[in-house]
Amino acid sequence: MRACLARPTVAAAAGPSRPHRSDYSRRRLRSIARVPSRASTPARDATTAADDAPGPASSPRAPVVIHEDDDVLVIDKPAGMSFHNDDLVTNLPGVLSTVRALQAKGELRGSDYAGELHSVHRLDKITSGILLLAKNERVASWLARQFARRRVHKYYVALSARKPSKKMGTVRGDMAQARRGTYKLTRCSSNSTPAAVTKFVSRGVRGASPGGDRPLRVLLMRPLTGKTHQLRVCAKSLGAPVLGDAAYGGADTNKNANKNDGAGGEDRGYLHAAALRVAMPGGNVMEVVCKPTEGREWTHASAGFHDAWTSFGFDELIGADEWFGGSVGSGLLASRRAELFEDED
Repeated sequence: MRACLARPTVAAAAGPSRPHRSDYSRRRLRSIARVPSRASTPARDATTAADDAPGPASSPRAPVVIHEDDDVLVIDKPAGMSFHNDDLVTNLPGVLSTVRALQAKGELRGSDYAGELHSVHRLDKITSGILLLAKNERVASWLARQFARRRVHKYYVALSARKPSKKMGTVRGDMAQARRGTYKLTRCSSNSTPAAVTKFVSRGVRGASPGGDRPLRVLLMRPLTGKTHQLRVCAKSLGAPVLGDAAYGGADTNKNANKNDGAGGEDRGYLHAAALRVAMPGGNVMEVVCKPTEGREWTHASAGFHDAWTSFGFDELIGADEWFGGSVGSGLLASRRAELFEDED
């Protein structure tokens, strides 16, 4: 069963909405200011850009709609599927092309919507989870503006086979291109604003290997900026690269590691867009929470990740004013709904 949540509520001064028929996602509604009229370029998210590292040998699963209303489709993007069509490794179509093809055949799971779709932000090939697709240019422009102004609350989860250099904190720095399409974190020039800022907390969990004796770390990450490969570079800079992320050294040398033909010996790269909320045109605040559904270390009954997901408080987010407050990292990752409406023009 897919663990993405939905609970429609009524909004004062809100336009009509059509909550998704399933119980996969939840939506919170609220009034908001005007909508810009011209569409913008898709926002670059914290895990944006084509990914040159190979993924699992098998084809990715099909995208699934986890929330729908009059403005957007929200999909659970599969791990191993590139955003663009120019994936030279698998020669497979990108996410948006795949969704459109499934629409044309009437095979898009979770929705019978057959109209236009516009990209708003992007996720790396290895990254699964929440991806927004706008139903018209007006909404695409609105959402792109929210991403550009950093008025979108985004939270990711990742696994690593290594312990980070610190348990929690904020990683700041500039980003520079490195070898083979990767990036590296560099020191900020004096008196400049860091190009990449990520807040994180971590905790140890047991892996899903036989006997449950494979030690792993789960990282809960909140990017405050949206640079190419930002979260993957952040994890590597902490000495805890994302498990299965071969491009950034995320292979596990532990003898109990999976031996599947995935990146770094894993069945996938373990980075997932898990929670997002954003102010919508027409008076809405959309909140979506999506638990990972691919990868043994996310989904197996013996995986310690399930306990971490609950203790982080993901199941309590929908409808809450504050996300990840004092009980998680002493409030380091906290966000409040009012922040989505700050500095309106």
